[in-house]
Amino acid sequence: MYNGYYRTWVLQSVVLALLSIFIVLDCPLLIGQSISEQGGSLSTQALPEHVQPCSTDGINSTRPELHFPFLRFDEDWSFLRCGDGSHDRWDRLKFIPLHGDGSAYLSLGGDAREVYEVYDYQYWGDGPQDRGGWVDQHFLGHADLHLGAHFRIFGELQSAFENGRHGGPRPYDNDKLDIHQAFADYAPSEGGDKFLLRVGRQELYFGSGRLVDARFGLNTRISFDGFRMTTKIHRMKVDGFTTRPTLQRPGYFDDTPDSQKMFWGIYGTTPLTRSANLDVYYLGFNSKHQTFAKGSGQLMLHTLGGRLFGQSRNLDFDNEINAQVGLFGNGDVRAWSVSLSHGYTFSSRRASPRLSLHSDVTSGDNGTHDRLGTFFPLYAKGKYFGEADLNGPSNTIDLIPQIDLHLHSGITLSTSYGAFWRESTHDGIYGFAGNLYKTGGNGNARLIGQQAEVDMNFLVAPHTMVRAVYEHFFSGPFLQQNPPGHNVNYATVWFDYHF
Repeated sequence: MYNGYYRTWVLQSVVLALLSIFIVLDCPLLIGQSISEQGGSLSTQALPEHVQPCSTDGINSTRPELHFPFLRFDEDWSFLRCGDGSHDRWDRLKFIPLHGDGSAYLSLGGDAREVYEVYDYQYWGDGPQDRGGWVDQHFLGHADLHLGAHFRIFGELQSAFENGRHGGPRPYDNDKLDIHQAFADYAPSEGGDKFLLRVGRQELYFGSGRLVDARFGLNTRISFDGFRMTTKIHRMKVDGFTTRPTLQRPGYFDDTPDSQKMFWGIYGTTPLTRSANLDVYYLGFNSKHQTFAKGSGQLMLHTLGGRLFGQSRNLDFDNEINAQVGLFGNGDVRAWSVSLSHGYTFSSRRASPRLSLHSDVTSGDNGTHDRLGTFFPLYAKGKYFGEADLNGPSNTIDLIPQIDLHLHSGITLSTSYGAFWRESTHDGIYGFAGNLYKTGGNGNARLIGQQAEVDMNFLVAPHTMVRAVYEHFFSGPFLQQNPPGHNVNYATVWFDYHF
């Protein structure tokens, strides 16, 4: 035990020392410059001697912006092929030419995150409790190899540790070292703007992440093994995929495809007007064993959905509706969900305040003997209703007003206050992954509770983010009818360095 803590302490010390050095080196870049201001038009200035002058036709012209959820495989650094007037100290790693004209190149990147978490009464007092808090560590490193205009190979390693939590790590806390992504792309046309085939282990992220997300907020991200095809039909982009989720294990290079689950689907998105876009999709899911308040059994699920989103001047909107049908055990499935989100930004005011209102209604089981009514959220984003990782989007009615403030360049502050009810009093409450927390057997109250959250993000340097979150969950009558039902206090501090 002592040796394990000693090794973890040494690793933490080394990582923090390296990150401190990177911050000191990056701080001069903050003078009159933020991460969103690093981009610029293509320029032949500062062209590396080993790269010949080139045409800008068919290559990206802007610097990628690094922001949530950090989908690194989507980054395009080809603008560095022709040089760029604004420099970043990591540019030498973002574009390493392997051929004289720069058509073949290697791009390297990574992410290191230290997180401290502390609770009063995690999961409302159920299970082992730890009021002293613990530390999560998360590391990602990737290599992106472009072999001309048609072939690409992307690989990413993931390493994650939890240290000091009473009761041990949660299922998503530990993965000592594993291959998180390893896929190959083939694009018959240059740039893959008409057709792209991707084969291998990969992250999936569609729409707002409400049903399919890479789960950036957790200590480990999720990936899938299989293939994905992307094509464009007129103005519509269509993705088709067939995969198995990667089964995460805590050891070294021991993650394998999950033989108990399959995930497939078709996802299309198209612009309707200058201010509105439409997503339509079908998602299929098969699990040999799934647990709900109704019981356990095999789940075969078909999810149909549509999403209307966009922005018109200062008003933004994101509305989504779903229907689920299928089989559960010896019965069938009939479930549904509606999500509404609208915001208004006072752009002419100081701090550009954005006022928004978000609401979900997701069906719960009504007690019918041969029919499951619980909406299952597939691979929804982690920590769905806040960083405290409490209730999730099954059998839920929620109403969440929020205020976002841009206090300074690189500093944002969000405050919200949400209320949560059970949609059906015959059903229980679930986590973000559809995992059952409490059955609905005791008590007929609808109100689960209310939650206040304050979330501050501070971009202290172009590659360095500090995040602090405080939440308080006021337990409602349903939790009090199902003891222990304590109120929850939660706080976390993030330290993230990405390049």
